Amino acid sequence: MENTKCKLCGSDAKIKTTFEKTNLDCTHCKKIIFMHNTYDDLDLNDNMNFYKVSSYSYEQNVKFKNIPKIDEIKLQEILNNRDKKIKEKFDLMMTYLSSIDAHSIRNTDELQLQSLIKDDREFFILYQKAIDYGLVSGNCTRTLDGSGSFSFNELTFDGLEYVESLEHVNQNSKNIFVAFNFEDSLKDIFNVSLKAEIEKEGFSYVVVNQDNVDHNKSINDEIIVKLKSSRIVIADFTNHRNSVYFEAGYAMGMNIPIIWTCQEGHEDEMSFDTRQFPHILWKDENDLAKQVIDRIKVIL
Repeated sequence: MENTKCKLCGSDAKIKTTFEKTNLDCTHCKKIIFMHNTYDDLDLNDNMNFYKVSSYSYEQNVKFKNIPKIDEIKLQEILNNRDKKIKEKFDLMMTYLSSIDAHSIRNTDELQLQSLIKDDREFFILYQKAIDYGLVSGNCTRTLDGSGSFSFNELTFDGLEYVESLEHVNQNSKNIFVAFNFEDSLKDIFNVSLKAEIEKEGFSYVVVNQDNVDHNKSINDEIIVKLKSSRIVIADFTNHRNSVYFEAGYAMGMNIPIIWTCQEGHEDEMSFDTRQFPHILWKDENDLAKQVIDRIKVIL
């Protein structure tokens, strides 16, 4: 492999290019396989969003022990992902800080990758805010160009309490949001059988589609409103409905527990990203209802 600078982040990397793919091994982004000419065709004018690809690759390598394969379609999907709100990034940073010790942090790289933080400037703003709030014991020094230095000792009592509060999103909610492919073969399974079992347990079954959204409202806005008020999200990937990935991804960003499901025989249709999670593979409506209710009881 040849030495190079990574197009995504500018860090030292090694690269090997063949007719079919480009293997990248970056000190920051970790290992990525770019299919065909995807790496060569990277539009450097879009480099403000490259941090999303770096974070995606880092998570796949470190968390799931998987080297991601990225083609042009997957690249655009990652780049077009909604940028997380600053509060979401702050919460991700705090959660990560709670999982490590002070000696394991050498620079900002890992914190940025774990928290989907765009650059050093954004990191130092967030880290200084954590210190100002009394959540972190440490120091932070920023320069005019956005760079700086920092030290991390530990989370304070208030910091630990803050992280604990993130684990109890919508704790008093009775809403269970259900995302699935609204084709006829699945409607009765979910909107009749599963709905009846969920309501029997005292929960509210929540589904958002064109049929139950006011024509003056955006369906995406309504989905987000309902997700934000839900205790659990059930995401079913049978027959590969793209919006289910959006709804599950948003729930993950909100730290809302997700029950991943898919009908037996359809698991190969799922995106590789979600195959990493433990899915309930169900045979029929009764099997789905039983396994989902059992999982709800475990979560709660």
